[in-house]
Amino acid sequence: MTTDKSDEFELQIDYENRQASAERLRSALVEQIKELMAKNLITLAVPIESRVKSWSSISGKIERINLKLKDILELNDLVGIRLIFLFKRDLEKCRELIEENLEIIEQEDTASRLGESQFGYQSYHYVIMLPEKWLSTPTLSDFAEYKAEIQVKTIAQHIWAAASHNLQYKQEDNVPKTVRRSIYRVSAFLETVDLEFERVLSERDAYVEETKPDVQDEPLNVDLLRKIMTDYVPITRPDFTEEYSDLLEELSNCKIKKTSELLNFINENLEAVKEELPKESDYYKDGIFSHTALIRMMIMRKFNIVKFEQD
Repeated sequence: MTTDKSDEFELQIDYENRQASAERLRSALVEQIKELMAKNLITLAVPIESRVKSWSSISGKIERINLKLKDILELNDLVGIRLIFLFKRDLEKCRELIEENLEIIEQEDTASRLGESQFGYQSYHYVIMLPEKWLSTPTLSDFAEYKAEIQVKTIAQHIWAAASHNLQYKQEDNVPKTVRRSIYRVSAFLETVDLEFERVLSERDAYVEETKPDVQDEPLNVDLLRKIMTDYVPITRPDFTEEYSDLLEELSNCKIKKTSELLNFINENLEAVKEELPKESDYYKDGIFSHTALIRMMIMRKFNIVKFEQD
């Protein structure tokens, strides 16, 4: 049974009446998710994608799949959020946060639709509503009946989704037999990309865990610099963006190239620099400085590049 024209007209009026509220919900969800990502040190591959579904898209869906709606809020994806990650481990952390912080109405791993030898679209889909604790906030109290869809995928999965959409190869039967072998190869390659990135991260974690900078005098690299700063200068904040590769180059220019040299440099300069750092800075928040600021200020102090004024 389909939505007849009079019902569709009333539904369009309902949509137009709720469109501004849906946009406010979209904006609020994006901000809350950004905050959750920052607090939990989860890095997105690209900025969060979001939208309120257009009326033309809804109307087309009604005709295409014989959708029957009495109320626009029956749509699971009136508001849509897409989160794309570089690494599967960040994707898994994000899934945990979604499941812990939002009310899950439905969820699906689209890969579960595929057989062992099949290729296809892979992503995690959640239909969510705001939990009671969020609805108690006055600015969110109007959204008790609204649902939103959140899609979670890696950048490799997103590449496949974008390419297959463009080629219109959403299903295996859509693909000419002469092309299928190449498509199988691309699909397998993109899955391998995710697996190999996880291998890289695991090997890096093992290397950092096994290296003891206060015992082993090693040439500095990005991972050892991060480890030393985290272990010996634990005063940074998760929402600071630390450019460790740039810091490594600056330290090298100052002839600080080994772990022992960096540890000595920190011991000689840290306390004095903490007292001298200007409190009005992009690198300073709530009494805490970033690693970037501390190292650069130590370099400036050590080599008399600038003289700081006491606050």
